Amino acid sequence: MPRQGRIDYPGTLHHIIGRGIERRRIFKEDKEKEELLRRIKLNLDKSSMRCYAWCIMDNHFHMLLLTGNTKLSEYMRRLLTGYAVYYNKVNKRKGHLFENRYKSILCDKDEYLLSLIRYIHLNPVKVKAAAIEELAKYKWSGHHEIVGKAEKNNVIEVNEVLSYFGNSKGRAGRAYVKYIKEGVGLEENYEGGGLIRSAGGLEELLKRGKDDKEMFDERILGSGTFVEEILRKTEKAEKKKIHDLNKIIDIVSRHYEKGRKEILNSRVKGVREARDLIVYLGVIYLGKSLRELGEALGIKRAAASASMYRARERIEEKGLAEDILNKLDNVP
Repeated sequence: MPRQGRIDYPGTLHHIIGRGIERRRIFKEDKEKEELLRRIKLNLDKSSMRCYAWCIMDNHFHMLLLTGNTKLSEYMRRLLTGYAVYYNKVNKRKGHLFENRYKSILCDKDEYLLSLIRYIHLNPVKVKAAAIEELAKYKWSGHHEIVGKAEKNNVIEVNEVLSYFGNSKGRAGRAYVKYIKEGVGLEENYEGGGLIRSAGGLEELLKRGKDDKEMFDERILGSGTFVEEILRKTEKAEKKKIHDLNKIIDIVSRHYEKGRKEILNSRVKGVREARDLIVYLGVIYLGKSLRELGEALGIKRAAASASMYRARERIEEKGLAEDILNKLDNVP
């Protein structure tokens, strides 16, 4: 059975799990964990994502992210590719570092946010990398950000997390710590979606009658009603997508007030940004390969790759992609 596509649109909570290829240890030293964490923070600052929990183990990592206008796939591509380049250079190796597909489970925030924060932050305790009494000082779980002093370089939305536990910071902090400690020894596992997990386990599912059926999807952690809502929104968003590169080219042409032929054929610096944007949207919005886009624009794959790189560096900062995407969504 072919793998299903990821569900990714603004305002959704995702539990992310990235594993080393063949589950090898890819964070052997503190400096390697520090580098991944630095890149997590750097890319968060450049995006509209918000993070509620994280931990870095020796052979994998977890994050709990709320998406914004930045696509989850784009954020993760930057993070994993950037770290892999760093790691291979430092360790003088070549080839893939992470499993081909990181796992992303779209979760019902109202139902699972706090449980997921606890599950992720207790990972080091479960594998005995840290005792629960030492977790507040353990560097590789985001728990220490929430219980420590507020810092500018925090990855987590600390104030928002604490707001679920009380109005005053001191009281909320104590309630949060109590909640985390209550999770020690619980047989919780949130590394996948599906009906069994959403129902509260196999035992609870078996109690249901034959008429008590719910829709489920392995990519989603939530009730049948929540799954139905997400799939309905996903189908609606998919119908709005533009699958024709020509429409993207036409809209970009109008945006820059440049003729279509000028954008496609000219190598003048002034139209390069327009061409970069077409490549960027072709990859991110349509899922086309750089080879396909190069052929469509009359440039080589290497030139299309350079366009994509420039687009990430400049176009995203200017918000041009969002402006064009809004226009695309309004195309009849």
